[in-house]
Amino acid sequence: MTTLDTQTAQRLHSLGIQPGSQLTVVRKYPFHGPVIITVDQQKIGIRYAIFQALLGGQ
Repeated sequence: MTTLDTQTAQRLHSLGIQPGSQLTVVRKYPFHGPVIITVDQQKIGIRYAIFQALLGGQ
């Protein structure tokens, strides 16, 4: 989360995504489209670039 800008990090924090949160990938759309994840029993759609930043750039 340190690689994200402060506004994005604050928005993710307000959605319940914090360092150490358990993320489950529900769906990855092709061509670097959005990624649907589940956090604390709620589904959230995030951009592929933000998803990569949450994974640590893998």
